[in-house]
Amino acid sequence: MTLLAGVSILLFIVWLLRFRSTIFLCLAFLLFTFAWRTISSLYIDLSGPIFSSQLQMFIGPGVMTVFQSIAYFLTLLPFLWVFNARALDDWARSAPVPEPHPSRSQLTLSDVTFYASVLFLILLFGALIQGGVIPLFAQIERWTFNEQANFLHRFVIERGDMVCFWWGTMFFAEWLRRRRYDYRFLVLLAAMIFYMFLVGGRFSPFYRYCAFFIIPFSAALLVRARGFAGGRSFSLLPRIADRRIVLAGTGIIAATVAMIAFALYWNLTRVRGYEGEAARGVFLERALVQPSEIGWASYQRVLVNGDWDARRAFDALFGRPIVAGRNTTPQFLMSETIGEPRTTEHITGGFQFAGGFPEIFFELFGPYLSWFFLLGAGWLTALISAIMIRSIVAERYLTAVLSFYVLYGFYVMYIGGMLNFVTTPTYWIKIAALFAAIILEERWQRLGRPILPWVLADKTRLFRRSAVSNV
Repeated sequence: MTLLAGVSILLFIVWLLRFRSTIFLCLAFLLFTFAWRTISSLYIDLSGPIFSSQLQMFIGPGVMTVFQSIAYFLTLLPFLWVFNARALDDWARSAPVPEPHPSRSQLTLSDVTFYASVLFLILLFGALIQGGVIPLFAQIERWTFNEQANFLHRFVIERGDMVCFWWGTMFFAEWLRRRRYDYRFLVLLAAMIFYMFLVGGRFSPFYRYCAFFIIPFSAALLVRARGFAGGRSFSLLPRIADRRIVLAGTGIIAATVAMIAFALYWNLTRVRGYEGEAARGVFLERALVQPSEIGWASYQRVLVNGDWDARRAFDALFGRPIVAGRNTTPQFLMSETIGEPRTTEHITGGFQFAGGFPEIFFELFGPYLSWFFLLGAGWLTALISAIMIRSIVAERYLTAVLSFYVLYGFYVMYIGGMLNFVTTPTYWIKIAALFAAIILEERWQRLGRPILPWVLADKTRLFRRSAVSNV
């Protein structure tokens, strides 16, 4: 049963890639995590008992994979309904009519984005060089560097996901408008990835930035696929992909994988000092045990032994967490698993365990009601994702950006189990701003006055005005 459940969700993800490429690309960030945690849970369930150095206990075997896989299915199924063929065809009809002979004198939104991004990256790399400390060469941990870094670096850490999403939007928006990809933004993405490599990034920023960059490609994909088999051929990704984008994407992926492999090796052997078999053992534990170890303990406690207390969980998550203002889910799960004072020592020291979803739903809602809440969260995620993708197609960029901001809370929930994001006032301000943008941007676009127009100005006219003003 365990093996069947794990293999089923992995095959379902492959099926999405083959037959529902729009959904796959839109959820690339989450699907990779789901696949990784499924493999991790399979390893623990089938190979246990395995000693966890972080939990200081043996974990496995068990049936964690079964419950986890069902939760993943409930999360993904609403996307099949929301992203149905008829809806995708309707979204594709709202795409702009391609310009047959676009004027090179136009100053577009992508141009301004590119120029501003180049300036930002120059300042970012300049500040890194001026600081005199490059974590990769200094062999220091990234969080040590983060504590003393300048505001530009902190902006990348806090807003880099949003920046890469916007770059991806501009990259694919050029195709929607002019039927060509803006490869300048691939260069920007490569530069950002290289920067994270220099400052000690090991894996997370690389896959996050790439995943968020390709989300808008699902918008270009559904428009391109509309001409194949009545709009249903969303399995035609290899056929409709441009050869140059395939080569460019392959190059980015190959370079990123190489940097990840080197960064992991360098961190284990040079920064942390592991050697030989010890390094391999630590890597195996981090890759196959740590992603699901705290989840396994939670499943055993709640679903196998029936030990759960909704009031205690609610109080720890929303009432009296160990450290407020951060993800309180790992704090609660750690306290339930390893106890005190270890949990407080870890959390106050800036260290927390991986995992949190879907186990926190079972801790909070119990073994029965949790399934309904998981399905409901999946519906909300699918609906907001649909607004985001449709807005990219229809060139409602403000709505697309705010949709991503609202979705980001759900991304964090699915990655780290975070639920207390809904209690922050700024999150509800983002939701209100999204509703306002949906109403205003669509109305203004119908009036021919989009809030974020694609063509901002005419370069020739700007040059003439500048020349006249100087005279």
